[in-house]
Amino acid sequence: MITRLTSIIVIFKDKYLRVIFGLGLILILATAIIIVAKMGQLDSPFIIHFDFYRGIDLLGGLKEILVIPILALIIILINFGLTNFLYSRERFLSYIFAFISLWLAILILIAASVIISVN
Repeated sequence: MITRLTSIIVIFKDKYLRVIFGLGLILILATAIIIVAKMGQLDSPFIIHFDFYRGIDLLGGLKEILVIPILALIIILINFGLTNFLYSRERFLSYIFAFISLWLAILILIAASVIISVN
């Protein structure tokens, strides 16, 4: 148990991983705040997916839209666990998982912005 805690501390001492995961978490939190701020006052169903050929495919409420950043947060936490596991063995893979988490957070922010702009 103590060795496991020290391995988590080693990841937090690596400034690159700390900054990358911190930015990812901040982006996911900002996405959730933006969704609630922009979509919270609307009562009608929101357009979540629009297909060019068939039109509106998926409608939902605020709860369905907030599932998107929650799932992204879960994926980032899984990537953090994988980074924690791989840091001492293969540092390059831990950086790849960290950058994938940041890239996912950016994509979720873009997707939320598109959903907000459509509605």
